[in-house]
Amino acid sequence: MISNFNAHRLQWMAWMFCLALSYISFLVVQNIAQGKTLESFEVLVDQGTASLKQRADDLSRTLDGVSGFILAANPVSAESMSEYVRALHINTNTSEIDAIGFASFDATDTITSNADETTDGNRSTVNALQSEPRVDQFSVQYIEPYSDNKMFLEVAFGNNPEFLANAKAARDTGQTLATEIFFRGPPNGGHLQTFLLKPIYRSARTSGQENQLQTGFLGFAFAVLNVENIFRDLTISQGNLIDLRVEFDQKDSESERGNSGMTLGSAPTLATYVIHHQVKKFGQPMSLSWSSRPEFEAIQPFRAKWIVLALGLLITALISLILNVLVQRNLTVTALVEKKSRELDTQGVEKRSILENAMLAIVSVTQSGEIIHANDASVKLLSPHNRGTTLNGKSIRDFLPDIGLTGPDGWAKLNIAMGFSDAERLTIEVEKKTWITADGETRITLLIRDITVNERLAREIVETEQRWNLALTGAQIGVFDVDLKCKTSVVSETWLKCLQIAVQSDCEDPYRQQLDHIHPDDRQILEDAEAACIKGVTDRAEARFRIKIANGEWRWIKSDAVIVERATDGTALRMLGIQTDITESFKLEQMKRDFVSTVSHELRTPLTSINGALSLLRAQTKDTNARGSDRLLQIGISNCDRLVRLVNDILDIEKINAGKMTHDAKAEDIHHILSLASAQVETYASQWHVAIDVVAPESAQSIWTDKNRIMQVLTNLLSNACKFAHSGTTVRLGAEILPGFTKISVRNLGPGIPEEFKDMIFQPFSQADNSTTRERGGTGLGLNISRHLVEAMGGTMGFESEPDKETIFWFTCPLYANSPISEKAT
Repeated sequence: MISNFNAHRLQWMAWMFCLALSYISFLVVQNIAQGKTLESFEVLVDQGTASLKQRADDLSRTLDGVSGFILAANPVSAESMSEYVRALHINTNTSEIDAIGFASFDATDTITSNADETTDGNRSTVNALQSEPRVDQFSVQYIEPYSDNKMFLEVAFGNNPEFLANAKAARDTGQTLATEIFFRGPPNGGHLQTFLLKPIYRSARTSGQENQLQTGFLGFAFAVLNVENIFRDLTISQGNLIDLRVEFDQKDSESERGNSGMTLGSAPTLATYVIHHQVKKFGQPMSLSWSSRPEFEAIQPFRAKWIVLALGLLITALISLILNVLVQRNLTVTALVEKKSRELDTQGVEKRSILENAMLAIVSVTQSGEIIHANDASVKLLSPHNRGTTLNGKSIRDFLPDIGLTGPDGWAKLNIAMGFSDAERLTIEVEKKTWITADGETRITLLIRDITVNERLAREIVETEQRWNLALTGAQIGVFDVDLKCKTSVVSETWLKCLQIAVQSDCEDPYRQQLDHIHPDDRQILEDAEAACIKGVTDRAEARFRIKIANGEWRWIKSDAVIVERATDGTALRMLGIQTDITESFKLEQMKRDFVSTVSHELRTPLTSINGALSLLRAQTKDTNARGSDRLLQIGISNCDRLVRLVNDILDIEKINAGKMTHDAKAEDIHHILSLASAQVETYASQWHVAIDVVAPESAQSIWTDKNRIMQVLTNLLSNACKFAHSGTTVRLGAEILPGFTKISVRNLGPGIPEEFKDMIFQPFSQADNSTTRERGGTGLGLNISRHLVEAMGGTMGFESEPDKETIFWFTCPLYANSPISEKAT
């Protein structure tokens, strides 16, 4: 492992090496880039120089053409000269030439007899020229375009000795020469111009024959040049990437500029690259200075050196970072190794402590079975009579004769004796784990656990389950357990026998198979009951349904299930329930209902007859003075009425249970209903010394109800209120108009309803106190029938009561305006 000092020294050396390499790369790339840039600049300059030479050659060829035309068209006329120039299209084809013409030395005092001069405006036609002209006069004979350049016809060129000297030199040497540069002002725009003169001879010049040259001289074909345009746009890069400055070496003391020499272009400022050329064109020496522009420098690979330098610095930083990470890692690894060493030592001590104090017996043995180490738990288990001794060095087979050390690893169950003849044999569970030491030796670790108690409890559970199954089988109760999340279920054997359903062994949800056998009219009943329980609307899922068994018979089944597990959000996860065959009890119940219905109907007729006979007998004895018989008749009539009411209540209960209770709802005035109910109970209330007070709504309102049924409900509630009210109090009958329905209530002051009886008050045949029943009468069916009637007509019923305080029974009725029939009618 590298030491901390060496790691930092290596990091420093690598950092210095990378910096030096980055700087060297920077210089190399800089030199390469400068060389490439200079080469590019020289190429651009060479292109400009070649373009300038090409323009000079083009100008020379143009004057050669003019010279040839003059020689071919002798004598020359103004019209032919004009047509020739127009054919050249100098205005559109070239911007360097402002005008083309013909000039000669003025020799009017020596013109021969064949000279014939005619005047056409300011231009003239010359048929022949002086063969021996004077050299002090130079005149323009023709010039085109004429209108823009006619001023040159009037210029006295003889006043300019430099001009005449250049003309004479051109005539004498036969070269095409340019005159001094002059500035031409408006109207044609201010710019520099010069005359380019080409001498014209009748015959070719012979070397050394000066007389023949002078004798054959005709004049000059000349071009007025735009000096600025000659040096403009030589290449596409001029003005964009490079600039050109031209200095003309000439003396122009009498020119309009008044300086020695002329200059085109501005002097280069801060140009990186500059090339100077000394050239001479058409006899005029000039200095060309080519300089680079910022645009040229911007496109050159100058950034490459900075990129290389940046990359070098970045690589240096990365290498430094990596080396720093390695150094830190080296320090971290060193610290981690030290920490792990301490932890391993601690873990060794901890493991030895755990092994010695573990409740699980742990034994390490060799492949031959010799015990290397055994903790205290193993000593207590394997050698309980020799506690405090060690098992090291002994053979494991002395304690576990049936142990197999050569077989594969895994669990094994063994029975061992405790050493006493009457002692219970122990059942132990042994887990074998084979491993190899660092020296290559085989070691076996045995985890031994005493499962004697667990085995005994397991046998007891099996026996209990068998007794439970026998009990379920005897009671014919089928049990089902449904996993609502995984859509699986488990059913008992009695469930399968009870429903007589054949289930495949791999079926994951046998409970749902019963749905295929349920009567079509009853299937929805079971599904709705379970759905309500699953959603938490009801506590239990109770339903009765018919199911078709194997022989085709329909059997009645009662199902009762509850949700035993829900998620934190309330989602049902598990449903547990029972199902029993209630076919026989259902038949008995049906027989009971039929018997009660038959008996009730059979009792109604004789009771009606008895009641009528007693009433007639009482009427006949009314005028007699038989108080004893009148009292007996009154008792008989009262008990007869009581039996009639009991029979009617029983018949109503049977109708409700059979689903045959009907009602004929229509619009009824609430004021009329309340008054009529109060009138019917008023006599009964007086018997209990109770007054009735009606609190009707202020405005007229109709309710949607069956008049007879609501009167039955009201008389039942009012009679109960009168019976259980304190003597001398008032029973209040009122109605409250609420949105969509009317709330009708009956209030009294009495003993109230006991707390333990409130949950049973609407059940049939239920009363709070049997002694009160005997004293005040009643069957316990009235409230049950009343609630069924109210709910059947679209309302609800409830009550509020506290002991020895006001008790309120209320129910609701839909308003006529909100009834379905009234909405269709409107």
